[in-house]
Amino acid sequence: MVRIHKSHKGELLLQKRRKTPKELIDSIPRYIDSEMPQQHADFFAGLSYLPLATLDRDGRPWVSLLVTQSESDPSVGIKISGHNAMDVFAESNPYDPFARALKQDPMSGREQRLFAGVGVDFRNRRRNKIAGEIRSASVEETGKINLQLASDQHLGNCPKYITVRALLHEHRAAELVHDCFDSHTTALPDAAKAVVDQASTVFLATKHVGDETATGTKTDMGVNHRGGASGFTRIYEETDGDGITTYLVLPDHSGNRFYQSLGNIETDPEVGLVFPDFTTGHILYVTGKAENLLDDEAQALMPRVSLLTRIKVTGAVFVKDGLNLRLMSEEHFSPYNPPVKPLRQELEQMGHALVAHETATPITASLVSAKPLSDSITTFNFDLSQPINTPLPGGFGVFDFSGLLETGYSHMNEANPQLINEDFVRTWTLSNAPSFAADRNAFAAAHQVSVTVKRKPGGLMSNVLHNNAQKLITDRLPIEFRGCGAGFTCFSQGAKDTPPHIPSKILWIAGGVGITPFMAMWDGILQLANVHPQTSTDIVLLFSGRGDDIKVLEHFAGQIGPVPASVKLRTVAFQSVGDDPLVAKSARDDLRLAFSEDALQIEERRAQVEDIQSISALDTREVYMCGPDALMTWSEAALTKLDVEEGRRHRESFIF
Repeated sequence: MVRIHKSHKGELLLQKRRKTPKELIDSIPRYIDSEMPQQHADFFAGLSYLPLATLDRDGRPWVSLLVTQSESDPSVGIKISGHNAMDVFAESNPYDPFARALKQDPMSGREQRLFAGVGVDFRNRRRNKIAGEIRSASVEETGKINLQLASDQHLGNCPKYITVRALLHEHRAAELVHDCFDSHTTALPDAAKAVVDQASTVFLATKHVGDETATGTKTDMGVNHRGGASGFTRIYEETDGDGITTYLVLPDHSGNRFYQSLGNIETDPEVGLVFPDFTTGHILYVTGKAENLLDDEAQALMPRVSLLTRIKVTGAVFVKDGLNLRLMSEEHFSPYNPPVKPLRQELEQMGHALVAHETATPITASLVSAKPLSDSITTFNFDLSQPINTPLPGGFGVFDFSGLLETGYSHMNEANPQLINEDFVRTWTLSNAPSFAADRNAFAAAHQVSVTVKRKPGGLMSNVLHNNAQKLITDRLPIEFRGCGAGFTCFSQGAKDTPPHIPSKILWIAGGVGITPFMAMWDGILQLANVHPQTSTDIVLLFSGRGDDIKVLEHFAGQIGPVPASVKLRTVAFQSVGDDPLVAKSARDDLRLAFSEDALQIEERRAQVEDIQSISALDTREVYMCGPDALMTWSEAALTKLDVEEGRRHRESFIF
């Protein structure tokens, strides 16, 4: 059989937009074998499960995860039956839309039925793609499927983004919950959305209708694995009257730059997806219309992503206990997985929407000074090329270091896999408050911003800043400042020409570098109170830190002007001694020198529920929390136990 694959116009378009080198484009046909390599044949013959897709009579792709091994049924399996020929005897469930499509006539205008698949071995992250035609197919009422496949496309893929897991056959009693195979889908049930929310593994089916005579490309299908951290696929709904439209958003993670799946979407929007839940055995099948969004369009939907695929769901089938596989091990996520990127509307709902500064030229930030606060925490002060209107104290800024650090494309990087998808953008809480303008009763535009950053072992940008601060200062190297935003602050904007408002009684709970928003809030409160002496507030700060990290509290002793009598701050520091007791003791001694005796209490232990319970007027205080997840979980549990109203709890959960 001759090699038939050539990049079609959709693939070529994306390769050009994404700057795939010409020498790679020219070499792509050499990677796709028309003859099945022996190692692929051996690989497929040993698989216990196989994602396969086909088209229904309307040309819509449906993809399934077939089970190809059964201890109770020796006939189940994959056999290489001849030259490029494979027999698949598989289990599915009676409601599987892949099986239902097999019962229909082939796609209009075709005598043969197309298929595509991607073999994946979750034990070792090996995967190989396959495509061709279905020579024969039969489907039993139980969901058992018998296929004879003739393949003409074979391609090995890299192991990136595949979750390692052990799976074993387990027969389940499938239950159909949501069935929009023949009709346009309505809103997905919550249980189906939960499958999307947990998924670290998705299979995507696409198709391309080609004119082999004119262009050398043929009509074919493709199935590929899409993986990432749990929840990397985002889901949202739009309502129009009584109608609800569901959208899925798949960010593109750096791959081989062939753009086969996304190239197919450029020429034909019909796609299919399957979301397996290996923990519960539930499975969600989806078909829909997809579009690729690039650059500004992508950023508008999902910040910090330059290429994504949005799927408008047009059909869906959700089956509880529809997957005859059982998870037998812990799941180990790929080290190449980038962090989950939330949608812009999700950020807005959390109060974390970025407000970009529309200027004729990009705003840059230049590091002018760095002040160490502890062995691992430093405040970095930046001058801005143009003044900006910052949010109320407690907000964040977005810094783009790509102009300094971008290293170009790399397919694999075993030494530092996170660099593969690194965009060199970081969002940090601004730890300084802008000046308060008495004439406008508002915080003024800022010419300088500060961030307080903890050096993270193995972290990229925190170490870049700490290790290269002096060079950045000396050379005045510009860093793009993308914008800022708010969402976590004890200030509320007053009516026109009136000053911002703060609660009369406040509890701050912070851990480690989670102290940074409170540094800005404290500076803002002092400025406000010095302009408006009638400002009155009583603040208790509970801070948990390790070793000399508690020295960050010195910020609250170094005041901006005198502290009005109506502003009170009492601080309780809980210190985990860490590896060096002498360093910890030195930090305690320094703090005691900085604070008056009645303003600071230091405890060499973890915070306890009783520490919160003993705070005066707890039932009337607004509570603000920022710190590591463990501290936030503990704080929420303690506040719940003490019957602190949910509406008075404010938690910073920054994930931009």
